[in-house]
Amino acid sequence: MFYSLSNAVCLVFMSMLLSGVVVAAQGSTPSSAFGQAYSLESGELLYTERHQALPNRQHSVVYAEPDGQVFARKQIDFSQSLIRPSFQQLNQRNGEYIKVAQQGDSFLVSYRESTDTEEETERISDQTNMVIDAGFDAFVRQYWQALMTGKAMDIDYLVPSKQTTFSFRFQQASCLAGTPANAVCFTLSPVSWLVKLAVDPIVVAYDKGQQQLLRFTGRANISNAEGKYQSVDIRYQYD
Repeated sequence: MFYSLSNAVCLVFMSMLLSGVVVAAQGSTPSSAFGQAYSLESGELLYTERHQALPNRQHSVVYAEPDGQVFARKQIDFSQSLIRPSFQQLNQRNGEYIKVAQQGDSFLVSYRESTDTEEETERISDQTNMVIDAGFDAFVRQYWQALMTGKAMDIDYLVPSKQTTFSFRFQQASCLAGTPANAVCFTLSPVSWLVKLAVDPIVVAYDKGQQQLLRFTGRANISNAEGKYQSVDIRYQYD
């Protein structure tokens, strides 16, 4: 139970943060960012990410192996909501597929674990405190001033693999060694004591002035060829 729960929540942590590192797509000027994910165990480069904010509140993410071969893509649509966007993602390493589509006051959530499993779809009702995928970045920006005072904020985050929501607490914390001096850091942790037993807190660093994600330290949202989610340290550069 802890293993499946841990994987589901780890997927949540990374999806909510890394899909939205350049949510300047909220505006009219496209921008992009490049991330490099290093193993916390060995220090080796595991994969890279290219984030592109597009016109009409669209956003794309391309994941590639160290040699440049693309293995996963994500498309995000912020046109109906910045905090609860629609999106779809395909990991070609194992065939994992996720799709969340808003329909009126609810969302159709589809999930397939791999090419060897069947896709399942459920309808989830919209909720006041619900955050979906990269909408977390818009949430951080909206409540930036409150977070900077030390206030803890709780959200109900949609977990597509479980087709339900989990509660998380986000608050300011000390930065890890090696974090840029201009950063402010936060921790993200499950509210449930049971989930806390399965997952360590995630630490993220944001630029104080630009409010952009600079660093993520925690479990990756993209599995390796064996289907495992590795602990990573991801650093970002913005174009």
